[in-house]
Amino acid sequence: MDAKLSALSGQELLRRLQSKDFAKRLVVSPILEPEEQLKRDNASVDVRLGFEFALITPSLIGAIDELRLTAAQRHLELAKLYSRSYVPFGKTLVIHPHQFILACTLEYLRLPPDLMSYVVGRSTWGRLGLTVATAIGIHPGFAGTLTLELRNLGETPLTLHPGDIIAQLFFHNVGPIRSSRRGGQPAGQPSQYVGTVDLLPRTISPKRTYEKLKKLSAQ
Repeated sequence: MDAKLSALSGQELLRRLQSKDFAKRLVVSPILEPEEQLKRDNASVDVRLGFEFALITPSLIGAIDELRLTAAQRHLELAKLYSRSYVPFGKTLVIHPHQFILACTLEYLRLPPDLMSYVVGRSTWGRLGLTVATAIGIHPGFAGTLTLELRNLGETPLTLHPGDIIAQLFFHNVGPIRSSRRGGQPAGQPSQYVGTVDLLPRTISPKRTYEKLKKLSAQ
């Protein structure tokens, strides 16, 4: 494998985190325990559970069908599926067997335009039946906290504490990306979740796909 496309080592991650070149700098903040969350002989950065959670509730709108909603309604209707919960340090939240919860990371991230990342669950949580991410790719230029999709696939309730190390991030270089923006941000239309700290889904389909499907369904 080309070294330029391989995962970044712990040493390279540390160099990126400390880079004075803003276009190359990787931001993962706050790192509360640097020696624990970023080991030089590993190739990942550990991230922790934050304080914001969203618990899915029994559907109040029937089957989810975005084509029955206007563009303005989609985010509002999808938000009805969740109840928010704020859990401070020292308090806990229990995830029951087969329950689904959205959670945010304690850390804020900013990826430079030449890096992408994968979210991978920790094996300890996995052996207890907890999956931590179903949408695992983080694109170059992303900025914000990460939303984790937690699902307890085990048969025993699990207690979650804000500050728990919940997942690990692996980083890869990507090929050359042409940028027409200042500050190292990649060109093109940004993701709907770039810069957001909101846990709840906004849309299901991109705008053009939604509009085309809407027209087809009306025929």
